[in-house]
Amino acid sequence: MFVFCFAAIGQTTENFASQEFRFEKNIVAYEKKSAENPLPKDCTMFVGSSTWALWGNQLEQDFQEFQAVNRGFGGSTIPEVLHVTHRIILPHQPKKIVFFCGTNDVAGGASGKTTFENFKKFLARIWAESPRTEVFFVTATIAPSREKFRQEMTEYNDLTKDLATKATGLYYIDALSTIVDEDGKAKEEFFQKDRLHLNRTGQERWIPLIKEKLRDAEKTSIAEKSLESLVKERAELGLVSSNNSKKDAM
Repeated sequence: MFVFCFAAIGQTTENFASQEFRFEKNIVAYEKKSAENPLPKDCTMFVGSSTWALWGNQLEQDFQEFQAVNRGFGGSTIPEVLHVTHRIILPHQPKKIVFFCGTNDVAGGASGKTTFENFKKFLARIWAESPRTEVFFVTATIAPSREKFRQEMTEYNDLTKDLATKATGLYYIDALSTIVDEDGKAKEEFFQKDRLHLNRTGQERWIPLIKEKLRDAEKTSIAEKSLESLVKERAELGLVSSNNSKKDAM
């Protein structure tokens, strides 16, 4: 069992186990959808919160060439994504994961560092069972309505950017830079009336950048590295437990 903590906003695995998971209906719907329509081999799964969820089926059309599968749900946090990883992600062992989550964590009271540590737990969970899955981290968006969280969001992004320079299979996508002004503040024109979620114009700013990163990754395939070297590298970065390291290197 994979254990994680999220005391900063009062969520733990124990909370999830003792009460109905607030996104249970969404997850059941995804499980049913996958059962009725098996996911394409080597799919690219978009995992995370409402930025993907509100993009809906259009997202799968926008990234059709990558066999995109949208698995975003509600205003989820990273611990909540972790809670259902074994249900909607790992059974399908996607070739790529495009990850956008963490903004709700920070808005809920988590520090940038705590959010980053939870993201590392997500990586560890994925790579423990699917070591060659590539993960593409899309920067946390400092939306107009969340400008007050800039410092923590920036810390989360910066820590992940640094990790991406060291961890094979992790890519950093600076999508935030496509929707900000000269002062680095998000432009209202790219957001819905809630000043939180991207509108279609904002989505269209992200599409070419994400596609470019996905294509570039094909040139430096993770398959070029041995499993043993991947495990060793990730263990040194604290992304694989010593037990998993021994097991995966066998």
